[in-house]
Amino acid sequence: MKISENTEFKIDIKTVIGIIMLTTTFVGMYYTLQEDIAEAKTLPPTEVTRLEYELKEEWNEKMIMDLNERVNMLEQIDDVVFEEIDILSTLIKDGTESDGKLEELNRQLDELRNKKPKVIVREIKVDKKGRKL
Repeated sequence: MKISENTEFKIDIKTVIGIIMLTTTFVGMYYTLQEDIAEAKTLPPTEVTRLEYELKEEWNEKMIMDLNERVNMLEQIDDVVFEEIDILSTLIKDGTESDGKLEELNRQLDELRNKKPKVIVREIKVDKKGRKL
């Protein structure tokens, strides 16, 4: 196939209109993007306000304290369970009754299971600029 002045292409009118519309859309998107970039260059850089920083730090501190409380609770459960295992192993070896230690440990374990970590959520009202009201 040779391409010359006499070469003919048969393209449907719908295809030509589709190509024109697609090209127009891409050109419009390009200029819109360029305008948005130019506008963004003129805007001042966003800064983290002191209030935002303090709120984030307060939230982080609450989460750390909550995790610390949960870890402490798990450590207590761990201690109670290991003590219970020791008592049970002694009971199995000796075949004797415990002096109420097993019941006390079960009570402590139930208390720890029912204990919920405290989560304090406080709502702070701020204006549009992020300042406390």
